[in-house]
Amino acid sequence: MYKTSFSVILLFVVFLGLTPACRLLLEPRIDAATAFENKQYITASQLLIDNYNAEKNVLKQSELAYKIGECFRMANRTKDAESWYKKALDYSQDQSLLFKYALMLKSNGRYNEAMQLFKEYTLNNPADRARGSRELQACRQALDWQKEPTGHKIFPVNSLNSPASDFAPVIYQDKLIVFTSARSSATGDKLYGWTGEKHSDLFVAERKSGSDFNTPRLFGDSINTAYNEGTATFSPDYKEVFFTACGSPHKSDDYCKIYASHKNEQGKWTLPEMMPLFDVDTINVGQPFLTPDGMELYFSADNPNGFGDKDLYRVTKGKDGFWSDPENLGPEINTEYYEGFPYIGPDGKLYFASSGHSGMGGLDIFAATRQGKKWVNPKNLRYPINSAADDFALTFEPYVKPELLDSIEATGFFTSSRPGGMGNDDIYGFVLETPKVAPPDTPAITTTAKPKEIVYILNGQVVQNTFKIADDPNSGITGTKAVPDAIAEVLGLGVDSRISERLITNSAGKFTLELEPNTDYKLTAFKNGYFKQSAEVSTKNRSTQGKDTVFVFAELLIDKIYRQKEIVLENIYYDLDKYDIRPDAQPTLDKLAQLLKENPAIKIQLGSHTDSRGSDRYNETLSQNRAQAAVNYLVSLGIDSRRLLAKGYGETRLVNECSNGVPCTEEQHQQNRRTTFQVVSENFSAPDVDF
Repeated sequence: MYKTSFSVILLFVVFLGLTPACRLLLEPRIDAATAFENKQYITASQLLIDNYNAEKNVLKQSELAYKIGECFRMANRTKDAESWYKKALDYSQDQSLLFKYALMLKSNGRYNEAMQLFKEYTLNNPADRARGSRELQACRQALDWQKEPTGHKIFPVNSLNSPASDFAPVIYQDKLIVFTSARSSATGDKLYGWTGEKHSDLFVAERKSGSDFNTPRLFGDSINTAYNEGTATFSPDYKEVFFTACGSPHKSDDYCKIYASHKNEQGKWTLPEMMPLFDVDTINVGQPFLTPDGMELYFSADNPNGFGDKDLYRVTKGKDGFWSDPENLGPEINTEYYEGFPYIGPDGKLYFASSGHSGMGGLDIFAATRQGKKWVNPKNLRYPINSAADDFALTFEPYVKPELLDSIEATGFFTSSRPGGMGNDDIYGFVLETPKVAPPDTPAITTTAKPKEIVYILNGQVVQNTFKIADDPNSGITGTKAVPDAIAEVLGLGVDSRISERLITNSAGKFTLELEPNTDYKLTAFKNGYFKQSAEVSTKNRSTQGKDTVFVFAELLIDKIYRQKEIVLENIYYDLDKYDIRPDAQPTLDKLAQLLKENPAIKIQLGSHTDSRGSDRYNETLSQNRAQAAVNYLVSLGIDSRRLLAKGYGETRLVNECSNGVPCTEEQHQQNRRTTFQVVSENFSAPDVDF
């Protein structure tokens, strides 16, 4: 399985509380902690609810309510999560819980209530005001979009929907539609502990007329199993199908992979074969889309070398019939969050779902345009296609009926978990009406010219250090150079700011943006393989006399991550035979702590080295104590101790010839007395809840 909420993989969402009879169909009964660890979130929630109902102590009830809320959040049951977080807040002042409760209010479309809590969080947590400001702006933007909906008319396709999850429709041949469903007629007899629904299968339905379809039936005798299958795409001649499958008789939550099947001469689908897209087995791959010419396959994967949670990739078919190595679509499309469900429409745009680009809540659908070989400039489809819930898996009808061409621009389908459906994820249809053009004799609208306002322009650049020896940060810094294709995020920190932009640097590492007046901003720069770095700028108290444009300049220095390589921390000194952190060493460790806060997935090792004077055993003990002292100092600054390792090397890694008995100057001995750090992991994730 994809190792996150199932709603962002095959997007199953549980639709009702489980009865005792239903619980018997779940995985074997286990304790709540094990169930949560195994991502059987609905199983865990039911066990915890039993504990909650039996508990009499209100403080312990509050702790259990929080854990139950976490289970429902991970299962994407946002209304249930909201309810349980609210119960937990009755006896808790935990600010992280308040923030999660506000997120659930936002995900359920209660934007005004969420905004009040995000404002409260921002005021009470100045060190994390950027996160609160970002959510404030997202709520404000969503309300604006609801007031000015696009021309799309949407409606549920109830002939396809059921009380379970139904999603990812795709046109098949002329009168058929294939989609994914966890309905009661799906193969297998067990409920899935992650979602509380059955494992999903591919279904097919024949169109009667318009958006009315016959009763869906299972698709292909050889495709569906007792585990999870879904999100299909077909070759142009409909003789080849690619789809996602997760699970096996050995493990129900095995990693997801893309499988392919062909139609044989008898018109039957052959046994599916897995596509070996990555060399590593522990990568979830799914949600394939095959281009109409059959030469490009797009998909989503959680490759750890990507930009974040799930990224979009593509492979191309060569003349020999083999697929190329996967190519990441890059920072213009992929974020540190989730991207999935790629689809290229008849208009040539790439449509995809994302929780990382600016949206209304949950997953939103975006459209990007092609520029050469790259996809750029993703735009939110806005309301009513998007909502506070999850919206994803958009597909267009191949053509519009000739008699409707004058009034209809496009029709199609998408999936949404918004309220009002039959179950969880439901399939919706949409119609985009042709914009009405005003008659030629319509008088022009005139406006009174406003006084010219002062324009504030941010000119930023992202750079990295250069060294005497290339890629050796210990050889000494010689200057800086531009970092092209880096991501620069600009966030207005005022409660009324509307700026939350994600920009890509040009070949000179530069980016520009018009800013709001009298506002503070947080700038964050990062690139795959680099540490994230932030800085703040402001348009407050800027001299404007005689100006119509005020320029704000910013340079963001990002450091490259040198994996498994020791980097010397300058100015870390210790008194003779002591391991206390001296005041003159604190600024360097303070800077390292800030770097770790900006990059919460990084895990490092602090290493300490001595010179050769003293016995080997003594130096080993002294260096271990010094390394641990550095770790303890970072922990005192709020860094999770699980992200820090202390290693004392003693005199085992001298950088010069000053070994035992070799006469050396004090300066030469000092070269060996050093403290270092090295990145040992980039995938640290602290558990949200401790059972």
